[in-house]
Amino acid sequence: MEHPSAPEQSAEEVQPTFVRPPGLEFAMGVALFAMVLMVFFLIQSTVFIQGVVARSPDLFPDGFSFGMLSDPRMEVRMHELVFNGDLVAQEAIWSGAICTLLILIVVYYWKRGLLSFFLGLKLPGWRQMALWLAVFIGLGAIIEGLAHWIPAFQTDFMSKVISSTTNVIWLYIGVGSMAPLFEEFLLRGLLFGSIRHMVDEHGTVALTAGVFTLMHMQYDVAVMLLILPMGIVLGYARSRSGSIWVPVVIHMLNNLVSVAAP
Repeated sequence: MEHPSAPEQSAEEVQPTFVRPPGLEFAMGVALFAMVLMVFFLIQSTVFIQGVVARSPDLFPDGFSFGMLSDPRMEVRMHELVFNGDLVAQEAIWSGAICTLLILIVVYYWKRGLLSFFLGLKLPGWRQMALWLAVFIGLGAIIEGLAHWIPAFQTDFMSKVISSTTNVIWLYIGVGSMAPLFEEFLLRGLLFGSIRHMVDEHGTVALTAGVFTLMHMQYDVAVMLLILPMGIVLGYARSRSGSIWVPVVIHMLNNLVSVAAP
């Protein structure tokens, strides 16, 4: 899963080759990716709905019931709270923590001794970390410049989230830390490793960046176009460093800055 230019491994570090056909490995990985993504959205929806009900005792004094999902009042209330900072933080923490653990479990039973190699769990060198952090900061400066001069690239999503939170610390934990950790393990870990069974480095980076962009549909299309190059940089950071921790750290720093200075 590393780029050919990555530092040469010692004999003790070289991993055995996969024994199953690449097509079967690819299919299994994509199936596991779809399963984790389904669990992720199920947890997020559950946390959100329960949070809406808990914040609407005047409308739903008896608590949650499946019948209320078709209640027009519920639809209005969900629309009002979709950007609520406390709910966004809870969704990110619960779904991120559970699904990151789920990824580790399913990949362990799938790959066994290849878990660390497949997900890229080895620690990177400081030069690789510094290099890709500098690249990402440069890209971020360009994106901020575009957003400053072109109104279509501007978004008030995080401003809405932060203005409605009662405890910003939970946002730092959920949006700033847990969400990027999960997204990187899902995309630059599980999905990246699965696609690499069948596709070269550049194709894998492009596909994971595309999925990364589509996972941010809370933003307008113009803003999503700025997210795409971020996904490309994160993908190459994973590929060229051979470590998932490079995109994890970069992604976390990006999100933490977004919470601190939306």
